[in-house]
Amino acid sequence: MSPEPAPSRSWFTGHAERRLHSRLAVDREVVLSWKDRSGDHKVRARALDISKYGMLLESESDVALGVVVFIGTGAVLYGRGCVRHCRASGEKYLVGLNTPDHMTALMVSVDSRQL
Repeated sequence: MSPEPAPSRSWFTGHAERRLHSRLAVDREVVLSWKDRSGDHKVRARALDISKYGMLLESESDVALGVVVFIGTGAVLYGRGCVRHCRASGEKYLVGLNTPDHMTALMVSVDSRQL
């Protein structure tokens, strides 16, 4: 079964779709972790979609712009990403990451094995 394309989020940004790479819908629980001057941080999140160079997550708390986070589960470290945007969405936050580690193939292959 092939992954589904993610729905357009132009309603969220208010801008027309300008991405060079299509996004794939995913539904994966992940943990974001990072270290800064105030210590170590871990936040639970859900990956909503992923592309060749980016990922959209729904997080339990906000994450500062520019922070480099590690994305993984208890068993798998998918890679890292830099926070490009973080906006409140109800009681959660939508976090957009730039992901130079090209996690798409790994996340999609892990998702397809669970179908």
